[in-house]
Amino acid sequence: MLLKAFLGRRYVIVEAANGHEAVDACDRENPDIILMDVTMPVMTGYEAATIIKQQCKYFIPIIFLTGLIDDESLSQCVKSGGDDFLAKPFNGVLLDAKIMSMLRIGQMHRELEHYKARTEEEIEFTHHVFDALTNRMQGLTVPGLDYWIRPAGHFSGDLVIYEKSPAGKLYLMLGDFTGHGFSAAIGALPTSDIFFAMVRRDFSPAEILAEINRKLREIMPVGHFCAAGLVCCDPATRSIEIFNGGLPPVLLLDQAGKVRHQVNSTNLALSVLPASLFSAETIKFDVIKNTTLVLCSDGVTEALNEEGEMFGEARLLDALASGKKPFTVIRETLEQFFGSRAPDDDVSIITLRL
Repeated sequence: MLLKAFLGRRYVIVEAANGHEAVDACDRENPDIILMDVTMPVMTGYEAATIIKQQCKYFIPIIFLTGLIDDESLSQCVKSGGDDFLAKPFNGVLLDAKIMSMLRIGQMHRELEHYKARTEEEIEFTHHVFDALTNRMQGLTVPGLDYWIRPAGHFSGDLVIYEKSPAGKLYLMLGDFTGHGFSAAIGALPTSDIFFAMVRRDFSPAEILAEINRKLREIMPVGHFCAAGLVCCDPATRSIEIFNGGLPPVLLLDQAGKVRHQVNSTNLALSVLPASLFSAETIKFDVIKNTTLVLCSDGVTEALNEEGEMFGEARLLDALASGKKPFTVIRETLEQFFGSRAPDDDVSIITLRL
């Protein structure tokens, strides 16, 4: 009665005689805040608060008003879902301040939930767009090709794309954009557009890279770039042409997992140089039977485990030397290395048995 008289002139009050009625009233009335005693018939305040917090679809602040002021009782108020408490007999000024504070917190929670719902809707829509624009390889089967991308955020800043030219050449590209998440993934759209359009017209690797570099340089902010690896396999000449611009070494392995060739980065990442200064230096090899190509982003070699140790190139080479299937052994070794730690950067692995 005292609470109703104190608050009724400023707020709409809904009363409940016990915890069970409080749970029903909460579901029915969608209140902005709940003031609750601990000791009540039928269902205690502890029980009611626990149920309300579990069932409610939005944040409702609960303030316990109780005559129980021992440490154990007050601790139980918080554990059961209470957001604050006040001992009876209550101080009107203090109660008023707590209510206004909790109402502000409740409003912030609702704004955050609204923002979260909008963000999730935008992420779902953007995922659909990115999948449609970058995953154009469906229906193209490449025997011996395996790849894995583990993003560090909602979107991967690593791009894996491949396509066959009219002349029968297989083009394979790994792009690792600066950072991760949406800001990194945005560069994947023009890159994939140019890649697919030019491969389907039989342009050379150098010409494709020059055009991607020009476009990224034009649209990306200063300091944002794309470390890239581009591979062109030509079955007619039994040769492979490799470009490495800012990625870890591209490896060509023999059947036992021993490194036959290692192509280090001799080029700058894409979008660093203007078109007038850009030149793609590629290396060409004759393909020996049962050679396996290994291409990965620096999210592999620079991965950190729970102790803060870096995965490094040495661990990568040791894993490959085991003689197991390269793709499987890299992925298993890396996941074991991560343990429960989430990656700090996007992780990409590509292997191609030639």
